[in-house]
Amino acid sequence: MRSRMVLMLLVVLAMACSKVPAGNVGVKVYLLGSSKGVDTEELSPGRYWIGINEELYLFPTFTQTYTWEALNNEQIGFQTVEGLSVNADLGITYKIDPTKATEVFQKYRRGVEEITDLYLRNMVRDSLVQNASEMAVESVYGAGKAELIAKVQKDVTDEVKDIGIQVEKVYWIGEIR
Repeated sequence: MRSRMVLMLLVVLAMACSKVPAGNVGVKVYLLGSSKGVDTEELSPGRYWIGINEELYLFPTFTQTYTWEALNNEQIGFQTVEGLSVNADLGITYKIDPTKATEVFQKYRRGVEEITDLYLRNMVRDSLVQNASEMAVESVYGAGKAELIAKVQKDVTDEVKDIGIQVEKVYWIGEIR
């Protein structure tokens, strides 16, 4: 009987342990009490006790790649100076600074997938809309294409670098439509 109780206790304790896998950092959030909120320290890879009043969010510290493509109905639309509608498939590669994962979480209160789908996509789209609205359609399709994407990359990089997201590249995928 006693060995069963010890075994059950060990099982319960093991279930309360969470793992931060290699290539990730963890952010612990306290849900109850006077100290509720985001812990200021990032958790390095390893096992951690996560109690019933705590949640663990994982942030990968390796390069993330995401594409917004027509195939998934995620293409990004914008207009040129003439008011012509243009659609394009774009991609982004970025990573989270492991020493600023808590700042990223405090800013967005979301995981990496949601940050990519919502915030980074909107930043790319907004920059495209702003920069392409000053360009002729011939420029967007031709000689100004590289300049446009470079401006978008700079805008997005500048917007997120201080909070801990390091944009490596914003790029075109295929042809502009």
